[in-house]
Amino acid sequence: MNIKYINIPSNLLFDKNISSFAKLLYGELCVLSYKNGICKASNSFLADANYCSTRKIIRALNSLKENGYISVEEYPSRKIYVDMSKVSFHL
Repeated sequence: MNIKYINIPSNLLFDKNISSFAKLLYGELCVLSYKNGICKASNSFLADANYCSTRKIIRALNSLKENGYISVEEYPSRKIYVDMSKVSFHL
């Protein structure tokens, strides 16, 4: 599948508590979790893909989690869940 773009839900897009980077990261998480609703990407993978530090990824993920846009299961291995019902993909 070759996703050309996604729509970020308007409630997230206009949320002043979420940084622009976190909004873009949310879009990337949607793409990575498209097949089964789960993203298993590591912080270092996400940092490398976005040319930033792992600390920036951690802050963005925490912001999304604290504001209810994603949920994270830490054990036995980390899984990031995105509510796919709020996302529309355009191929």
